[in-house]
Amino acid sequence: MALQGTRRACFGLGGALLAAPSRARHETEAEDLVRMPSPPWTVTPERPYFPQKLLELALAKAGRASRVELLAAQTWPRQVREMRDGHCEVAPLPALDAAYAEFKLLRVDFPLRRGLLGLRRFVVRADRVAEFASVRTLAQLQSRFRMGYGHEWADRPYMERLGFQVVAERSKDLMYEGLHSGRTDFLSRGLHEWRTELHRYGAGQPGLAVLPRLAMFYPLDDCFYLAPGRGDLKAAIDKGLRLAWANGSYKALFRSFYEAELVALSDSQVLELKGYPMPPGLPLGRFDVRTLIPPAARA
Repeated sequence: MALQGTRRACFGLGGALLAAPSRARHETEAEDLVRMPSPPWTVTPERPYFPQKLLELALAKAGRASRVELLAAQTWPRQVREMRDGHCEVAPLPALDAAYAEFKLLRVDFPLRRGLLGLRRFVVRADRVAEFASVRTLAQLQSRFRMGYGHEWADRPYMERLGFQVVAERSKDLMYEGLHSGRTDFLSRGLHEWRTELHRYGAGQPGLAVLPRLAMFYPLDDCFYLAPGRGDLKAAIDKGLRLAWANGSYKALFRSFYEAELVALSDSQVLELKGYPMPPGLPLGRFDVRTLIPPAARA
């Protein structure tokens, strides 16, 4: 990952954890510094990170004078261990609570991207796009093609149970290597992920492409999860998100990041994956991302 190793003071040499900060230092930082894992690509002014901007907005709306610092990206198991051990305070994680149960994390009950994590595009090898031209249903996709998927992704059993031919890979690099080599036929990537990943992984021949006029939806999104004992910060984020939603500032931020991608789906068929479990305890009305796609794209 592009940012691994840039925060050795937090994660330690060779991935080993350093000693947790002292109680006095932690209590001081809690008032002005909120640490959160970054995405697996470099954050720049030209390429900002939506969860960071949303967290900053929420904390400001709640009247909390905090600075959000991004730490080196890690897998979700590592992220929850870092929160448990006091090395970061909050992480945006898929709302799959059973996967994190042993860590006793605190969840802010607010889907960060209005269900956009479950709005997926299909990435394939560019020289194989024509093979998918006749696909009109998920059953056709499932019966004819193999899907590369993360071995540690908590919803992998759902995908297997719902009929996908899943080829589990140990890392995203291996997922894309499998696609290039023909070990798998397609990847399901989030609407906010696929362009960055094609830029990173699609430089070689025969190259990669996203299937035109086809997408998938199931009810999943990230939520902010917090370290045990950080109920004060959870309350502040929850308050700030509710205020940002009520006054329109959340919606303005969301549109600035994702409106163009949603409009680009206007000529697409969006296939709904039936049977994917709704994350418990989250407001159904906040999973409204499909209503933002121009009507011709809705399945």
